[in-house]
Amino acid sequence: MKKFSKLHHQIFSITTALAFIIIVIISVSIASLLYTQGIDNAESVLRNKNRSVTALIEGYVAPLRKAVKYSGSPESGVDHTHYREQGTKEEILSLFEILQKTIPNIHYIFSGYEDGSLLINHYTPPADYNAVIRPWYQAAIESSPRISDGVPYQDINSKEWLVSFGKTLLDTNMNVIGVISIDAGMDAIVEALAVKDEKYPTIYNFVMDTEGKILIHPDEALPDTVNKKIISHIPKAINTSGSLSYDDEDQQKLAHFNRIDELGWIVVTEVNFADIRHPIIDTIIATVLMIVIGTLLTTWLMSYILSSHLILPLRKLQQRVQEITEGKDELGKYVFPNNEIGKISEAIEKLTEKALVQMNIELKDKNAQLSTISHTDQLTSIANRRKMMEVLQTEVSRYQSTHQPFSVLMFDIDHFKRVNDSHGHEMGDQVLIHLAQIVEATIRNTDTLGRWGGEEFVIVCPNTDKHMALNMAEKVFSAIHTHDFPLQINVTVSLGLSEFTNEHSLESVLVEIDRKMYRAKQLGRNQIQA
Repeated sequence: MKKFSKLHHQIFSITTALAFIIIVIISVSIASLLYTQGIDNAESVLRNKNRSVTALIEGYVAPLRKAVKYSGSPESGVDHTHYREQGTKEEILSLFEILQKTIPNIHYIFSGYEDGSLLINHYTPPADYNAVIRPWYQAAIESSPRISDGVPYQDINSKEWLVSFGKTLLDTNMNVIGVISIDAGMDAIVEALAVKDEKYPTIYNFVMDTEGKILIHPDEALPDTVNKKIISHIPKAINTSGSLSYDDEDQQKLAHFNRIDELGWIVVTEVNFADIRHPIIDTIIATVLMIVIGTLLTTWLMSYILSSHLILPLRKLQQRVQEITEGKDELGKYVFPNNEIGKISEAIEKLTEKALVQMNIELKDKNAQLSTISHTDQLTSIANRRKMMEVLQTEVSRYQSTHQPFSVLMFDIDHFKRVNDSHGHEMGDQVLIHLAQIVEATIRNTDTLGRWGGEEFVIVCPNTDKHMALNMAEKVFSAIHTHDFPLQINVTVSLGLSEFTNEHSLESVLVEIDRKMYRAKQLGRNQIQA
């Protein structure tokens, strides 16, 4: 009974250990997938909200801009060159009245002329009023012949948000004779910007100009301030949109932006990254907990069943082998089941010393082969990640004993997914093989090149300081740039390098070079970050 309990305990321990390994592998995979999906979902929410607000703004201002363009064109039936004549003034004011009734969002529509006069319904300007020096007039002059960018402002009396658009009026010789301008309410846009999200409470929208000056924001204290942190991440290209992340004091932000170039506006939707991370972590914890419980219960049930069906025959087999070894061969005493255990017992009875020796020799050869395979990347025939970790640990130990410098380089093929998508995975494998051969032929015999994973590679350079490592990196770059890859595929890499110092640990130096490599990618790829 004692032996039975021990074997049962061993089966239970082994199956439980395997269960924990499976739990770790599945949990890491599920957590990585859930985290990626959570970030993607958050970016999708930001993108959709941003597009919704952008579409609202564009749809809101489109009729206003058309009204500005129409009222200053010959199609309106009004000739502004005769603005001094009473009949023309009445026609202009009548047109303004019709447009205000047609487009309810218009608060004011008016025109100013080169003599300083102003035409507007239901308002009499002061005696010293000069339209030419007004900001709306100057903005239209600067934008001529285009319609001026939308300039939001708060009404001095009602505090309501308004936006102004203006366009120059030209005579037949294309000389400026005045400006027509429309001021429209922005209540609908302000309300859209202030809409909250139940899932991400800190999500909000705001509008800024191309210099980073905030024009409209749910926080009334922020308009007219400049957000230098976010504007530095937004590209200057026309008609661009995209996602970005940045740090705002102690908060990490995730944002999506859309440029409205005809208005000179950039619409931004952003959220605190903590709002995204917390629900993802809660989901991961709940999912992993279910995996742990389900796997352990299944494993323990299997352990019990295996123990019940295998322990008794195995105990008989153990006694049989022991008796054969001791020469107590009593044929017919034991009857084994007609299964694999019975066949094993027959094989053991026929086993000879020569066969055992031969099997031991073969086993040693196979173990040697497995050792080589376990340290070699099967595609590129260079060291794999496990081997590289052993090399790194050796160099760290040597550094701690002798302070002999060493450096680590990590590089990644730029846009490798495009190669697979455009030419197929077999051609992608050929690119990896070629790259490994090129780099291995470039580095020194004392250096070790390994495939870290996917299209990432690591080079460990013993007795090498940072300056020497940079020279090595440049040689690798040069060799890759001058090599003719299959199908004339243009291959570039982004590389990060670091020299191991007293301040480093194995983990920290790997994190450092990984960050440098991704910094090289963020700065445009095809470069070295030392």
